[in-house]
Amino acid sequence: MAPKKAGEKAAGEPALKKAKVGGPVAAVWEWQDGDDWKAFGAEDTAMLEGRYKIGGGKSKFNTTEFSFNKGYGTIYEVNFEKMTQKNADTKKFRNMRRKDPLGGSKALWEWWNDQEDWSAFNAEDSQMLEKAFASGMTPLETKQLSFNEGYDSLYIFDFDVMAQVNSDSGTSRKIQRTAAGGSKMFGHSKGEDDAYADVLLAAKDSDAHAGAAPGMKFKLGLDPVEVSAQKAKGAVSCRKRERDYGPIVSKDPHGRMCFDEGERRCVLQKKKTRLRPDREQGPPRQNVLDEMLKNEKEFCGEWAVFYHSYSAAALLYEVQAAVGSVLFRFKAEFAGLPRILAHGFKHIPTAARMLEEFPKWKDQDHNPAFKAVGLCATSSLLAPDSEAPATGVFLAGYSVGSLAGVLQKLLGAVGVPKAKIEQLAIDIIELSAKHGLDTCGIPGGKKCKSGRSGHMLQIFLRRELCDQFVYPAFPFGAPDKNRDLPLSKYLTEKEPVEGQVRITLNPDVFLRASYARMFTYSADPTYYKNRPEFIKEMIGLLDPILGDADVRVEAARGIFGGEPPEWWTPEDQSEMAAMPAARFAASDMAE
Repeated sequence: MAPKKAGEKAAGEPALKKAKVGGPVAAVWEWQDGDDWKAFGAEDTAMLEGRYKIGGGKSKFNTTEFSFNKGYGTIYEVNFEKMTQKNADTKKFRNMRRKDPLGGSKALWEWWNDQEDWSAFNAEDSQMLEKAFASGMTPLETKQLSFNEGYDSLYIFDFDVMAQVNSDSGTSRKIQRTAAGGSKMFGHSKGEDDAYADVLLAAKDSDAHAGAAPGMKFKLGLDPVEVSAQKAKGAVSCRKRERDYGPIVSKDPHGRMCFDEGERRCVLQKKKTRLRPDREQGPPRQNVLDEMLKNEKEFCGEWAVFYHSYSAAALLYEVQAAVGSVLFRFKAEFAGLPRILAHGFKHIPTAARMLEEFPKWKDQDHNPAFKAVGLCATSSLLAPDSEAPATGVFLAGYSVGSLAGVLQKLLGAVGVPKAKIEQLAIDIIELSAKHGLDTCGIPGGKKCKSGRSGHMLQIFLRRELCDQFVYPAFPFGAPDKNRDLPLSKYLTEKEPVEGQVRITLNPDVFLRASYARMFTYSADPTYYKNRPEFIKEMIGLLDPILGDADVRVEAARGIFGGEPPEWWTPEDQSEMAAMPAARFAASDMAE
């Protein structure tokens, strides 16, 4: 396929010294052409092998350095875990392979077990999975599995997000593939959310007072004609796109209920006949206004919408939300809070500033500076975006991994006195188990009953602020200039909307409901139902500790890296944060 002409390198592409062409190369790199495999040229082989040795068998990168791309500027996305090469413009991809004379000849397929480790599929199952993967078939639906004999359950394998789902029980598991001749990496490749934990662990106590730039103020006001036009178009994710929830969510009643307002409404209407009048409104999570597409329809006039998938860091988000409720009037009953520590935003307060720093990051959006302030997201609930499409990652989540020591580090960072950290961490983990939140990545935590550790954060941001805090991106965070019209214009004028974004989630903005609204949806039905009570009890655990005004002042200073913004007051904000679901989910609500 002929790449498009362009005169620049991939934005944000890390500098790399080229390997000497003609020198000894341990491996042979090939690309798939139909049923045949063809070798890359010497220059491309040297480039791929150099990247492979630097990043390892799980790494990904963007490049314009292929020899066939000389004179062009097309960005190619190379994924060593999936062994694919993708043209970022045409979205077409080819399979690749690395043949190492010292390595094996077959790919290794594994699944994430209940002991929180990887187990290998048997040879027969691995052969079937490899055949489907190599053919580009995804999802794969099959009953022909050695462990399924006598059960006849339908299993769905999604190779885009590397997940396996039992459609009868609803249990989902992560899977991984180590390419033939590839390096074996035990554990997991860190995803978007649990890599944030590394930032918390690496933080120094001195960072808490590194200074901040709080008190941002914005004048809001859009042309009423434009607002009406956007309202008339309806939910952004449904514009010129069918409601296709994908093979996994479409077969799951709870998943469909979270995605689709219509089915949820029918369920509620049936239940209402059995509810007493004083209970008809129910807890916030049971209100039809919380459904994702319903929200999009309500907010589409003045707000842009984005979706962030996560799993392992859910407890961190919930703790930050509860702290935000006590200190900053954050509406924790509706959503988790991905970022609350503001000192990193002194250096990178906006998307424009992030784009200035991005070319310096050889590891792109896996750089600690990005993780401290940034969030990976997609601009549509239904678009088949590369790497982490919302419909594909919702049930299983986006990562698995250990968060040992991170909860304690977070509690200290948000102002909990040292003498109370350990007991509070124990109480929080016990509370999580009580309500069904998956905390298997934390010592003492438990796996959720359904095995579905995924969560989806629906983020609404005022359109006036979109370009200041969000930029369109390719996988790994490289800027997507084709959608930067700017982004706010792309989201309102182009249909269908698709593609990833990177958000600078500055708490000075995202803590305030007049600028941003967020809603959490959990794949585990038990936790989804229990979350309002969980948050209420979590706030109850924090209230006695943060109940003293002096402690709250010190906590706010630590969180904001200096004096809190001028809109902050030291009173306990949790009662003032309480709000009816109908009001919070109304697009014209003022703080």
